[in-house]
Amino acid sequence: MHSICLTNNKGGVGKTTTAVSLAHGLVLLLRHNNLPHRVLLVDTDSQAHATLLTTGRREWERAESLGEVLVARPSRAGAVLQRLIMPSTWDEDLHVLPGSPALDGVNARLAEDHGFAVRLRHALRSVADQYDWVVIDTMPSFSRLTTIAMVAATDIVIPVELRFLETIGLQAIIEKIADVRQTWEVPVRLTGILPVKYDQRVTLERENLELYAEHPFYGPHLFQQAIPINVAISYAHDACESIFMYDDRSTAARAYMAFVRELIERVLASSEAE
Repeated sequence: MHSICLTNNKGGVGKTTTAVSLAHGLVLLLRHNNLPHRVLLVDTDSQAHATLLTTGRREWERAESLGEVLVARPSRAGAVLQRLIMPSTWDEDLHVLPGSPALDGVNARLAEDHGFAVRLRHALRSVADQYDWVVIDTMPSFSRLTTIAMVAATDIVIPVELRFLETIGLQAIIEKIADVRQTWEVPVRLTGILPVKYDQRVTLERENLELYAEHPFYGPHLFQQAIPINVAISYAHDACESIFMYDDRSTAARAYMAFVRELIERVLASSEAE
């Protein structure tokens, strides 16, 4: 089971849009190619926007969401997780472990648990034979919940806007990944950096994309397909639909599908190399 964590400690960078687009895109592309394609979307953000988009439901109590898994006794966490997973409204092969506002309180409560970081990783073992891919959305901060998501992942993708302050913050995220890998002794890898909300009409963004591509570290990690700014994404969100459901011929849908294809290739290549 491959677990992909989408993370960026800055809000508003299209992280949740990327997470839900990746989750549905995996189902569609893998099914089209007759490959195992059951996907679980895990929402670790207290805003629970990924949950809202994929289920259409706004209100979730802690007892109905990921929070209940994280506070359960370790011996029961897997069973709790299985009980709380629900189908999405997007596709029968896309399921959701909901987030909720109660995760803020859970995040604070976890400060008392020295082994908090492995809770989700261990709980997900209970569904390893039921899902082929897991996509984990995170909150825009270096919270304990973000650490939990990283530890549960096999691969990490960083969505980033091609702007000056974003490029400064990127290094902090990469250092956080290295710290998580070392502290918790997990083989999570940085699989790629994904440019999002890209506007090729803006000279500065085109120049920054070139700088990323030429950078000795960022360049090899950069996904070939930047995700363009596209109003179809906003309309899809308003309809609580994926970009592929709303308009699969939009520039955003085509770009996200190209990203999903490249991600699969990278993940499978890395897995085979281990």
